[in-house]
Amino acid sequence: MNKRVHFHEQLRLERKRRGWSQEKVAQLLDIDPKTVGRWERNETFPTLQLHSELSRIFGKSVEELGLFSEENSTSLESGLPLSSEQEPEVSQVPHTQLPEKRLFPPFMRTIQHQVTVPSPSQNAHIEERIQVVLRNNAIVDHTQLFGVDGFIEKVKDDLFAPQAGWVISLFGEGGLGKTALAYEIVARYAAAAGFTRVGWVSAKTLQLLPDGALLRYGSAELQWIDLIKKLANQLDIGLGDNSSGWISDFQHGIRSLPSEERCLLVVDNLETMDDVNEAIQYLGSNFIVKPHKLLVTTRQALLGKVPYLIERHVEGLELEPALSFIRSIGNSDIAQASEEELKPIVEVTEGNPLLIKLFINRFLTSHLPLALVLAELQAVNRRLGKNVIDYLYAESLAALEQQCGKDAAHWILNAFCPLGAGDSVNYEALHSYSGIEDEETFQNTLRIACDLSLIRTSKLNSLYSIHSLLWKFVCDS
Repeated sequence: MNKRVHFHEQLRLERKRRGWSQEKVAQLLDIDPKTVGRWERNETFPTLQLHSELSRIFGKSVEELGLFSEENSTSLESGLPLSSEQEPEVSQVPHTQLPEKRLFPPFMRTIQHQVTVPSPSQNAHIEERIQVVLRNNAIVDHTQLFGVDGFIEKVKDDLFAPQAGWVISLFGEGGLGKTALAYEIVARYAAAAGFTRVGWVSAKTLQLLPDGALLRYGSAELQWIDLIKKLANQLDIGLGDNSSGWISDFQHGIRSLPSEERCLLVVDNLETMDDVNEAIQYLGSNFIVKPHKLLVTTRQALLGKVPYLIERHVEGLELEPALSFIRSIGNSDIAQASEEELKPIVEVTEGNPLLIKLFINRFLTSHLPLALVLAELQAVNRRLGKNVIDYLYAESLAALEQQCGKDAAHWILNAFCPLGAGDSVNYEALHSYSGIEDEETFQNTLRIACDLSLIRTSKLNSLYSIHSLLWKFVCDS
């Protein structure tokens, strides 16, 4: 039995044989040297376009390097199945890398990604498998969503699109319900859109408990080898015994699935740009998407930075659905309250479902008058309010400081202090108020702050504003 070749091991061996540094390999390929380092650590895999180039510079066949041939690359790029001559022989793959069983029988047929509808019994079989994955891996606490039907329909169309939307991003501030939306979309439409397998993992490191306490997980939760292992288990993709090869095992495994199988990979709560970049490297490259799709939820704007992307911006609830949500989670008094009595809650929270939920919970457990609890949230002057700020903005503020420097980060947010909470300002005034003299530095800081959902844009990017709670945090500190 031949031992399967792992690219990261072969790359390191061939490079050292020639006495080349990682920088030398990167120079020959015209790529970032850090990328070569990530390849050798098995943190990512080269795109299909680079396979023939790697073969050329090392004078080895792509098979000897653990890559795909040009013929295979063409098939993979187009989404067409490999021919029998191109498929790896079973005898070449260790027994430990083969799944013990197939969860999904080959009863769905696809032609160039055109989704066909299986019989009711077949669809029920797929549906049940998907629901089991969601029940066991997706952590959501909603029973009903309000005011999101139009949004869900748009993402439904993205899922069904046969030749587009390989990476779908649900983007928005913390607390807007991105996880709940992703869950509803996958639960309702994944099977109908032709996906036979679903994998769901969370990269979440920060959680706000119902009582307002802040729970932070360790960075180990973001170890991609662990996340890849979880996805492989859910998708019934076999991995080898050595964890150092799991990432390439997974990438090869998903490409070796029968042509009638389509996977939807969900990565929830990508909180930093580094998390997003790693998710795209591991799961969003040509080597995995097409016909499979990747759905992510994130606070980072990705449009223009990620290939094959469809980005859907999640926003706060409008007044009517927000009022319905408030009445659904409150007591009988709240359920019977008038619009005028409840409207201040929507105004203070700006329709953010998490803030609404925290506010109602605070009101019900404190036994304090409604007006007093409203004032407390507006002032952000108690433990609950501070934790809300930490939850919604701490990671984003830290990322802004890291990418732009503390001075520029503070100056651009402090520029909103001459305004009232929630007020908007145009580009020229924001530049002036910030005190950042160099316009290129100002534009770069503004762009990153918008990408991090710290600064909002409106009216064709002519006006800028920040959340009223962030205004309180920045300007009243």
